[in-house]
Amino acid sequence: MDTPTEILHMILLGIVKYFWGQTVFLLKKAKFLQVFQYQLESINKDSLNAPCLNADYICHYKGSLIGKHFKSLAQVMSFIIYNFVPPTVLNAWTVIGELVVLVWHTKFADTEAYLVNFLNIIVQCAPNILITKPKFHFLIHLLVYIRRFCPTIIFSTE
Repeated sequence: MDTPTEILHMILLGIVKYFWGQTVFLLKKAKFLQVFQYQLESINKDSLNAPCLNADYICHYKGSLIGKHFKSLAQVMSFIIYNFVPPTVLNAWTVIGELVVLVWHTKFADTEAYLVNFLNIIVQCAPNILITKPKFHFLIHLLVYIRRFCPTIIFSTE
């Protein structure tokens, strides 16, 4: 109870990384990875809170990305992949983008409704994920930690 869930490892290096891997698999299978790279490169980065959107690096080293890459990708994925993936995956990226923004803010409203919605979308994409991937299970406990310790950005060790 006194050790809150670390959002860097749970969200960016857990959930976002898992969905990144699944999305890259879908893009490669449909032969859209090159088009994805062009679209990622063409995004206007001036108004984004995205420290690292080097499309060439991200697509070349897609299996070796770190937290800053995943934080940036989470903010833009739903705008780039909308024509390339099934609607369930697009919905998941939209909700992941919202989640990443919310957990790095100092407060947000209606956390419980949001997390329930997020988990429902995740289950639509991959029903067994809550059992096989512990980091998804930890999301259930995130509300307890927020109530006990304050917003997640305060207890983040990033």
